[in-house]
Amino acid sequence: MSESSDIHVFTALFATNDGASAFGHPHWEPEPSQDASDEEYTAWEDRNPIWPMKSELGCSIDNDFVEIIWKSGEEPDWEYLVSRMELTQVAEIRRQTEKANTLVLIDHTAIEGGPPEFGSTSRLTYHGRYKASSQ
Repeated sequence: MSESSDIHVFTALFATNDGASAFGHPHWEPEPSQDASDEEYTAWEDRNPIWPMKSELGCSIDNDFVEIIWKSGEEPDWEYLVSRMELTQVAEIRRQTEKANTLVLIDHTAIEGGPPEFGSTSRLTYHGRYKASSQ
């Protein structure tokens, strides 16, 4: 993530790191076998990649600028967030956070097209856009 950019901060609760990663990063179904029809292959291409977070947020995002930081238990990795932002900003986000163990950070440069109107979704709690610290 670029050091001087703004970051959009979300929190979420996932049972496993694999679950958080599957939600937050694009992934592909296995490719159809060589004997698949053209229609089956085209349908596979249309379905892939699968990226639940992008679908929920409803905007185009460059996944190279998305961080999913999962931590077992009931608390996100606040120390990591302090390494990215000012302590006062992290304290504000902590006060807003109920149940979560995952941080989702989207660098503002990752957003393609016009400015997004992010909000909370069924899986993500949106905390806002913050200036990344230059630590």
